[in-house]
Amino acid sequence: MTEQYAPTAADVGRMYDQSTGLLSEVMGGNIHLGYWRDGDDDASVEQATDTLTDMVAERLALSPGARVLDIGCGSGKPAVRIAGTWDVHVTGITISAQQAQTAGARPEVGEGNGQVSFLQADGMDLPFPDAHFDRVYAIESFLHMSDRATAVAEAARVLRPGGVLVAANPYQQGELTPHEAEIVADNRKLFEIPPIGDADEYAGHMAKAGLEIVEMLDIGENVRRSHTVAAALIRQAQGAGGSAFSEELSRAADIIERFGELPQIGYGLIVARRP
Repeated sequence: MTEQYAPTAADVGRMYDQSTGLLSEVMGGNIHLGYWRDGDDDASVEQATDTLTDMVAERLALSPGARVLDIGCGSGKPAVRIAGTWDVHVTGITISAQQAQTAGARPEVGEGNGQVSFLQADGMDLPFPDAHFDRVYAIESFLHMSDRATAVAEAARVLRPGGVLVAANPYQQGELTPHEAEIVADNRKLFEIPPIGDADEYAGHMAKAGLEIVEMLDIGENVRRSHTVAAALIRQAQGAGGSAFSEELSRAADIIERFGELPQIGYGLIVARRP
């Protein structure tokens, strides 16, 4: 796989159609990484992934009644948590038909405050009018988009003046050796990711879209444990299928673990405001 490898939206959708059930089981109902305060933090993976959701929500500066967009809603759990805790309505989109169906079956679906709605849609071509949402967030979804500039521009387009965008994403910081580049390439292929990019790339896209950067926080060391935990739990799931399936899971666990060990892989919370 070359550095120019760029999965299509359909590629990403198929990957999540197949993997969301396992990833959700492994990551405590969410499918994003978790946040641990330090090495002594004994939070469960569910608590840690919920904490990351809360960190995103806190930076949105939500008020009751706000209309919020979740780009890449995954299992729907973050949207439900944010809607219920902050008494807002969250619309979640996902490129995965399976995710849209699963999230759409949640009992919290509705149009009122504290409720959620879900639909299948492409983050690079949002099906909403301009200035439609008070707040927008994207947890580990811009990562998968082959045209991130367009994805960020679309998020800015549907955001009302004064609104806030929060993006949470892994990114690369520093050069990789050939062996390390191989590890990153394996992870990219596993999760259908184009070149990972760095924090400045995301900030540049936001500035070009007319957004003002409010905060850039690297929490790479706080989320790093997620990869080790996920790999261990995936290995435990190996016995759930035949030998070919077990081999596939074992290889996936190895890739995830090696990727998480790379010090050049950071993780950023980027907060931007539309003037």
